[in-house]
Amino acid sequence: MNRRRRALLSVTDKTRLGELARALAGRGYELVASGGTAAALRDEGLAVREVSELTGFPEIFGGRIKTLHPLVFGGILGPDETSLAQAAGLGVLPFDVVVVNLYDFAAAVDAGADEAAAIEKIDIGGPSLLRAAAKNHARVCVLPDPAFYDDFLEALAGDAGFPDLEFRRNMAAATFAVTADYDAAIADWFVGGHACCDDPDHDHDHDHDHEQILGIELRYGENPHQKAELMLPGEDTEDPLIGMGLRQLGGKELSFNNLVDVVAAVKLVDDLEVGGRVACAAIKHTNPCGVGLGATAAAALARALLGDPDAAFGGVFAFTGEVDADAAAELHARFCEVVVAPAFTEEAQDLLGRKKNLRLLTLDREAFRAATWGQVRIFGDVQLHQDEDEGFPELESWRHVAGPAPDAGTADALRLLWRVCKHVKSNAVVLGDAAGTLGVGAGQMSRVDSARLAVRKAADRELALAGCACASDAFFPFPDGLEELHAAGVRAVVAPAGSIRDADVIAAAERLGVTLMHTDRRHFRH
Repeated sequence: MNRRRRALLSVTDKTRLGELARALAGRGYELVASGGTAAALRDEGLAVREVSELTGFPEIFGGRIKTLHPLVFGGILGPDETSLAQAAGLGVLPFDVVVVNLYDFAAAVDAGADEAAAIEKIDIGGPSLLRAAAKNHARVCVLPDPAFYDDFLEALAGDAGFPDLEFRRNMAAATFAVTADYDAAIADWFVGGHACCDDPDHDHDHDHDHEQILGIELRYGENPHQKAELMLPGEDTEDPLIGMGLRQLGGKELSFNNLVDVVAAVKLVDDLEVGGRVACAAIKHTNPCGVGLGATAAAALARALLGDPDAAFGGVFAFTGEVDADAAAELHARFCEVVVAPAFTEEAQDLLGRKKNLRLLTLDREAFRAATWGQVRIFGDVQLHQDEDEGFPELESWRHVAGPAPDAGTADALRLLWRVCKHVKSNAVVLGDAAGTLGVGAGQMSRVDSARLAVRKAADRELALAGCACASDAFFPFPDGLEELHAAGVRAVVAPAGSIRDADVIAAAERLGVTLMHTDRRHFRH
């Protein structure tokens, strides 16, 4: 590319704006900015071109329209250098980096803004710029929040002076999450404060028959169009999560999905036997992307990320021990939704607290266990209740049915993976060793496909599976899954008995020289 790179900046939150802009200018980028952002950059002594100068069209209606212009969006959405060359005849100049954050609508509403003031805080141009840049991440890098500046500046300092495609794709994902949350907050405000709420069909109040139950309205459910409420023991409206053994130290309010993943993450690490070590689980959509054990939180985190760090992007991280500065530095460099641990060192809390969207939670394990025991699924007026899938007594009576007898290290690996496997969506197959997971196959409709997925996850990271162990949450209905695992290097497996073809699977394990341990309990997770 022989043209000059260009960055578009239009921000409400001007945190570290000067630092970012100076770095861009230092790498030869031309800076283009909307009015208020341009003024802030000039105050920093930087040369900047205003959007209105680029378009030849002034900001109008008191700033309601600043950037909504084809010369701006053409420069963002032009898919490649060829199309940009064609657009040059129209005066369209390409943008390579788009730095935008949005009017703080939620803060205005929380501060008591009336309807007219709140509507003025509904950003139109900002989300449009963000979505356009995220859509065209093949060519454009978008930065929707100052929390991402550190990672971007590191990429900017590289030889290319521009982030690679993986980084741009991650920023696109983060951007669409930002705009979805923003739109959901606006939709909630309209629903919560306008005439539709007088309609009994929109009445989502719940009658709680016990005065000690607290109901907290959440921003939305699994998706922005779904209303949601958290109901939990207690009366402390200032710190309601105490009712489930959690205390929030910082970051945005927890969403429905955050809470579901936090419960999944804490229940997983709570099931592990750590033996004086620290355990870490990285959770996404309630499934573990990876689990690791280590002498420190940082070591456990590194091991948890070994198998599938890409899947852990935007995930929830749970620890059984105190999060220290080294672990915090690694978490700070990643996009995480939530970090939950019994405690954080002062340095770790200070570092992670700089990410204003990152939720930090401390955990009282005994209170959490008491509040979250048992499982309920609700379908309208129908409720399904079941006991907690609690404990692992089957590990006291597991049986060696094929292959070499497991040595102590292999037995430790099988026990760890069996405990992890319980927390993976069925059909579940987990590969690893005594220090953690190497590949997780989750949620496939056939067990052999889960085995293949677990192997592929490890292969994608070029992780050696020779001699590793495996856990399966239910029996192998055919020998094919075991054969796939053996071909990948697996040499020890723990799985429940119960298939009508158990004898065939045992014979295959004996023929292949695979250690096979049978349990009398399965751990389906639907």
